[in-house]
Amino acid sequence: MKLGMRVYRAYLDDDESGRISKRAGEPAEIVINANEPLLRQNFTCAHELGHWFERERQDDGEYSFVDHRNAKPNDAREWFAEHFAANLLMPTREFIAAADEGLSVASLSDRFVVSQPAVRSRLRALGLLDGGH
Repeated sequence: MKLGMRVYRAYLDDDESGRISKRAGEPAEIVINANEPLLRQNFTCAHELGHWFERERQDDGEYSFVDHRNAKPNDAREWFAEHFAANLLMPTREFIAAADEGLSVASLSDRFVVSQPAVRSRLRALGLLDGGH
């Protein structure tokens, strides 16, 4: 599916993971911090896509979000984008099946192409974080 947006990698401020912006009548633009590890960039792009889907659903023609490194979701829009990214990259059924195989955090990270902190967060969110993971 072609979403009609532009995605770039650029060298952003150290505390910025990425951003999405849209001006009226123009396509949305996602910018991912090229300074961050590729696995982090993957999750950041999915997070920004979450903002895009949420704003498109609201038929919002203009918006801008900046996501900072290590920021916790502090409102409904950030929560939505964070959970969208987790579900897109680590679908519940497949993720639980992989965790049930006894895969380590590192192996889950490799399988789902996300960072180890993202895997730990998903394990916690699904109630799967214990001594075995």
